[in-house]
Amino acid sequence: MVSTAAVQSPADACNLALVRMGFAKGRVASLYDGSAQAKHFLDVYAQTRDELLRLGADGKDWGFAERNIALTLLKSAPTGGYIPPVAWNPATNPPIGFLFEYAYPGDCLKVRSVKQTPLFTLNFDPQPNVFSVANDNYFTPAQRVILCNIPSAIMVYTGQVTDPTTWDVGFVELFAATLGRHVAPVLTGAEGAKMEAQDEQASTAMAATEQG
Repeated sequence: MVSTAAVQSPADACNLALVRMGFAKGRVASLYDGSAQAKHFLDVYAQTRDELLRLGADGKDWGFAERNIALTLLKSAPTGGYIPPVAWNPATNPPIGFLFEYAYPGDCLKVRSVKQTPLFTLNFDPQPNVFSVANDNYFTPAQRVILCNIPSAIMVYTGQVTDPTTWDVGFVELFAATLGRHVAPVLTGAEGAKMEAQDEQASTAMAATEQG
């Protein structure tokens, strides 16, 4: 039996899923060991992990996946606005309606909020700030960006956490159950798939409770 505390690698997560679905025809040594079960897990592993990180547990974000960073400024609007002879230039200015354009973090799966850098005291009653995620085609290749009206912006986001040793126990449970649901139809048949769907529902409810 593989416990959630023993999940130290992708193979461990897959083996936990195999145990939960009652599969007894061999363990996974790695996602690349060439076995039939490893091949099926490899097809869905990364996509399933990132989807669960992005969606959270029953709509509640995972605390362990939270990241806070100062965004990298790419473009800004002129200080005085677009008053002739100053004209909007999409190569150097963000789209009309936004003052700043920032680089999208490479490991970002979901933007939670964009906020100002605190200067003196923390804002204990922060208000939501409008932002937009877009593709800037004036870069080669096109670049994903964050648009907002906040100078020196900080972004709170859900990061792509690939190291299983840093995962929350509730996430491990849900991930194993969801992996099992994806591969059970080809490894254990319809009855196994039904059991895994029920297991996933129970794991989702438990994880949501633990997330508060």
